[in-house]
This record gives sequence, C-alpha cells and structure tokens, in this order.
Amino acid sequence: MKIREQVISFGGVIILALSLPILLKLLNSVTRLLVGAEGRLAAIAVETDHPLGPMPQPWRALAQGGEELKTFLDTTGPQVAAAKPQYIRIDHIYDGFNVVSRQGEQLTFNWTELDAVVNKMLAVGAKPFFSLSYMPPAISSGDIVAEPSNYDEWALVVQKTIEHYSGEKGIENVYYEVWNEPDLFGGWKMGGRKDYKKLYIYSSRGAQAARGVRPFKFGGPATTALYKNWMDNFFPFILDNKLRLDFFSWHHYGLDIEKYTEDVDNVQRWLDSHPYFAHVEKIVSEMGPSSDKAEVNNSKVGAAHAIASARELLYEVSYGFNFSIKDAPNSTGGWGLLTDTGAVKPRYNAIAFLSRLGGERLGLTGEGTWVRAIAAQDGKTYQVLVVNYDPKGTHSEVVPVTFINLQPGTFTIKQTGLGAKTTSEQVATDAAVLQYQVAMSPNSVELLELTPLTSTAEATTSQ
Repeated sequence: MKIREQVISFGGVIILALSLPILLKLLNSVTRLLVGAEGRLAAIAVETDHPLGPMPQPWRALAQGGEELKTFLDTTGPQVAAAKPQYIRIDHIYDGFNVVSRQGEQLTFNWTELDAVVNKMLAVGAKPFFSLSYMPPAISSGDIVAEPSNYDEWALVVQKTIEHYSGEKGIENVYYEVWNEPDLFGGWKMGGRKDYKKLYIYSSRGAQAARGVRPFKFGGPATTALYKNWMDNFFPFILDNKLRLDFFSWHHYGLDIEKYTEDVDNVQRWLDSHPYFAHVEKIVSEMGPSSDKAEVNNSKVGAAHAIASARELLYEVSYGFNFSIKDAPNSTGGWGLLTDTGAVKPRYNAIAFLSRLGGERLGLTGEGTWVRAIAAQDGKTYQVLVVNYDPKGTHSEVVPVTFINLQPGTFTIKQTGLGAKTTSEQVATDAAVLQYQVAMSPNSVELLELTPLTSTAEATTSQ
C-alpha cells in the first residue's frame, strides 16, 4: 500500500512538473490583473526551449546631425564601439565637408574631409548611412536647402558619391538617403514648385549611372514624421516611374511608444498593396524621446524610452537610428547619448544594454501595459531585458519573471540594473521552471541572465 502511494505521489509530481510550464504560459497569455481602467500588470514567462530565430537588432544604428559633425568620433570612439553600431547616419555631407567645387563649367570632387569621418566610423565597426544633403553651394540656386541650378549636376553629385564610397573605397551595403527632413529643411513638398519627387528622380538617375560599385541601398524620403500625403504621392510615383527604392525612411520623435507601431502599420499597408514593394526595407532614420533639446533626452525616462521603442520595432524595421551620438559643446538637454566631453548618459547605457543581448531571440509572454521585455539566448545563458516605461513616472510593480521548460538543476542568476552593479546568486530547481521577482520602479530597466551550472540529468550521469 505504501509503495503504491509513493508511486502515485511520484507520478503526481511528474505530471505537475510537465504541466506547470503549460499552465504558466496559459496564465500569462491572458490578463494577469487589471489595475483600475488603466491597464494590466506583467507576468513574464521566458520560453527557454522556444527560439524564434536570429535576434533582430534595430538599435544597432546611431545618428549624428550638424553638431560636432567632423569631430564627434574623435574622443568617443571607445564608447561608440562598445555600443556596437552597424551603421552611423550623418547628414550635411555636401555643405559640411567641402566635397563639391567648380572649375569653370566642370565640377570637381574632394572626399578628404568626409573620408576622415567615414574612416573613423569603420574603425568603430560601423558603416556609413549617408543622408544626401544639403545642396552643395557650388551647384545651388540659393542657399544649402535650395534646388540645384541644374538638376543634372545634382544627379552627377549623387553618382560620384556612390562611385567613391561603394566603388573606390569598396564598402558594401552603404545606405544613400535622398535628403534629410525635406519638409522642414527647404520646404520640399509632394508636388508644386519645389517638388521632392523631382529631387528623387534625379537622385535615382545618379544612382543608376554609378559604375564599378558594390551592392548599396538607395531610398528616402526621411521626412520629419510619417505623413499620409507624402506616402500617398510617393509610392505611386515610384511605381509609375519604376524607380529604385530599397528602403522607405521617416523620422519619429515622441514619448508615445504606440505611435511607433502605428507608423509601421501604416507604411506596411502601402508596401503590401503592390508586389513591386515587397523588398523595401522600413527604416526610422532618426528617433528619440524629444525633437527638442529637452531634459528628457538626458533622463532615465529617455533610457526607458530607448528600450521600449526598440521592443516595439523588433521585426518591424531594419533600423531605428537613435539621435544623436554626441552633444555640442556647452549644450544643455542635448540630444546626445554622450555629453560634449564624452560622458555617458542613461540613453547610452540603454543602447549598451540592448547590445548585450545574445544572437538568438526566445519566445516570451506576459508583457503588461507598462512593462515590456525582450528574451534572448547567449550561448548557454538565458537573458531577459525588462523595462517599466512610464513617462508620467508614477507606476511601479513587482514583476514575476519565470523561466519555463528548463532542465532541472543548479543555476547562476545575475541581475543588473541600468547604471547599477550586478548582483549574483545560485539557485536550484527540481522542476522545469524557475521564478524570480523583479521590483520595477518607474522607468527602471533590469537585465536578468540565467546560466545553468549543472542539470539533474548531468548529475545523474556523472554518478
């Protein structure tokens, strides 16, 4: 009788161990708890046996504007390299680097100053993403945001730029973006006297004329935000003229994370409307919590925003370029991830956190209204990056983070807060799950890393 009871008891444990991960997943797929009428709390479950494929990394993209344009990498190379950017975007390439000159009727090109910055990009492991702007004074009909006096000369400038960087310098997959915020810088429109479509078609002709080049990407329009009027006119224009469009780009600033998703959905509806656009990448070529020089750019709200927006853009865009890398001298509330002296800000630490995630994304359920998370695997280590994003700064919660479908055994779990030291402890479980409670204050960020030391199966084998 006792033996039979023991067998039943042991069988019950086995059934419970096998069913618990499924129960947890089901529980986390519905609302854990309503908090008034505002939202729901999170209960994160990391599916350690459910890889989703390579981790997309839209955050591996940084941008620099006109401030410190020639020198922004002079003293910040180690910090930028540590953030692991794949691309660095710059504008002002024609008016800021003395690229184009005129000798009589002929245009001449000098890449020395621009090459110096591009070489620094390559040295930190990044490739250039060029905003083809602004109008070279040598061919402008007015100032640097005016139309060219001769559009054929503008096409030649684009052609020579691509031939130099994708040809002579031999850099593969450079991005060339037609202008920077054309609706703001120059008052370009979709139609009328100063028509962006004309600028784009001549830019496209220049790209098509480039010879002896490696593969590159070409697109635009990099507007200050996503505007329906621009999309409704731009996509049919590309289609009707069979123009090259490798990527569609726009900018987005603001604290409302859901707006990022709305933008992507709106663009995707257009791209889905015709097979001609099936290959077109989506790129947010500038982004951040505020388009103004505001204190939020330097705060933990800005850091939480960087991670929460990256979470929204996973699998949705190729890149989201955080603006900018470095502040101008004596800047207050600047856009930079780094100060003018190279000191790191919270947003920089957020990008560095994202860059620590492993190359394999894991399945995850149970995100809430404020708390979002990204799960990854780095070798044998399971990781989950958790952010409590609340621009109002009022919401706190204790988040249960459960690793499910584990091999029972002993583990080391490390917890690192943004800008804080790492704590570590050993834990053991005889089941297939391990739960950890994470206290999340407003706009806090925590990285959990779970590494197996021994499993029950290994221990049994060794005996």
